[in-house]
Amino acid sequence: MLLFSLGYCYMALSLDTDLDPVNEKYYPFALSVAMIVLSVLLILFPSKQTTTWPNLKQIGQISFLVLVIFVYSLALAHVGFLILASVLMAVCMWLFGAKSKWIAPVSIMVSVSFYLVFDRILGLNLPAGLLKF
Repeated sequence: MLLFSLGYCYMALSLDTDLDPVNEKYYPFALSVAMIVLSVLLILFPSKQTTTWPNLKQIGQISFLVLVIFVYSLALAHVGFLILASVLMAVCMWLFGAKSKWIAPVSIMVSVSFYLVFDRILGLNLPAGLLKF
């Protein structure tokens, strides 16, 4: 993880812009610094818990989630953020064992909240897709 973080930091620093918080170089660099610090902390203070490889059912769940995220990324511009983010959140909640009665309301509320924060407050244009508003 430390090697990946260092490589990510190098790539972030190689962007042709300054480190002003409104430019595209700042956030990848800040993320890489956080990843480097956390990687060093993992080396200094390793977990006492042992990990195991996922079983066949878990590998199927992971594969299905990767497929859903791939479809999400391909269809985002056409279908729109609100619809696809709600579906993606619902699939993640279902895979991770959330109670059925909470899946729809939570996924819709989180997607709408993200849309309001990123599109309306921060001014980042998220694809409207089918909703056209």
